Amino acid sequence: MTGGTFLVTGATGRLGPATVAALAARGDRLLLTGRDPARLARLADEVGVPGRVETFVADPSDPTDAQRAAAHAVERFDGLTGLVHLVGHFVPGPLMLTDVGDYRTLMDDNFLSAVVATQAVLPHLGAGGRLVYFTSPLVAEPLAGLSAYAASKAALTTWVRSVAHEVKGRGIHANAVSLTIADTPAMREERPGIDLDHTVRPEHVAYAVRFLTGPESEGMYGAVVPVHGRFGFSSALAGGPPAAAARRPDVAPAAPAARPAPVGRPDAALAGRPA
Repeated sequence: MTGGTFLVTGATGRLGPATVAALAARGDRLLLTGRDPARLARLADEVGVPGRVETFVADPSDPTDAQRAAAHAVERFDGLTGLVHLVGHFVPGPLMLTDVGDYRTLMDDNFLSAVVATQAVLPHLGAGGRLVYFTSPLVAEPLAGLSAYAASKAALTTWVRSVAHEVKGRGIHANAVSLTIADTPAMREERPGIDLDHTVRPEHVAYAVRFLTGPESEGMYGAVVPVHGRFGFSSALAGGPPAAAARRPDVAPAAPAARPAPVGRPDAALAGRPA
């Protein structure tokens, strides 16, 4: 698997630079796709391996664009090993304040774009092929105010597991990385109160991708690899951990509500919650 060829969709997104750098360092050949040619060019220049990292402007929702990108990768690099699908979108909001259009956008970006990319790539893959996607722990434990995002990732996760059964007979691996919040410049700007000690470094996410696209993941089909950092579902995923609020002079930390001692709840201590 070392020195494989991968189509990286959504490469100009937040996880693109670290993921591309990790795969290129292994010696992989990469075709990076995205909508913005200038950002694609900058990313390829930053990696600094001419001839092994190239770009292709494509709309991730357009099947024709996806097929052209896959065909270009095959022609340029004489084959294709797999797909790393980084396309994704996040829109929070309570049910009654989330427009149906936001639900459609999230389904398009987080789920259907993966279908489009996979249908384009799969005909070119043989035994040992790798398909890698991104999902969320909200699939297993959705939170209030995140129903649209959680639903789109749930659709993706179920689909990945189904696809894994379809393709494993050909020796092709379809797996996913489950991610909370990565520490990127854009994230810091959007959520200035977040406790950065809880976040995941982009390089650590990239290591998981490199694992799932390499020989170390042999035998894994339909797996979801968690890269969650230190987040708990009562912390930053629901609006910011208490420690972060305490450090902000404009936010007074809320006093914990009195609650009865749990009876028969051994999981309370394990989860780090007050007993």
